[in-house]
Amino acid sequence: MNALESTKYRKRLEEGGVPTEQAVAHADALGEVLERLTETLATKDWAAAFVKEQMMELKVDLLRWMVAIFIAQNGIFFAAIHYMAR
Repeated sequence: MNALESTKYRKRLEEGGVPTEQAVAHADALGEVLERLTETLATKDWAAAFVKEQMMELKVDLLRWMVAIFIAQNGIFFAAIHYMAR
């Protein structure tokens, strides 16, 4: 919460009958909470980086499976050729 919004919030509390000291304390506390929330919320950049990272992991896993299946397939093929050649 910026200073202008904090001042508006404090004035609105005072207009509602909240003592000035309490209004200032409420405005300060709310400002701190909002600052912490904005620090911890995910941004578009963070989400895009996260998705990109997950896609890279999936690509690596897919490549591993493809190589493993290729090796298994060739093993079966050459075993069948060897068996038929006997």
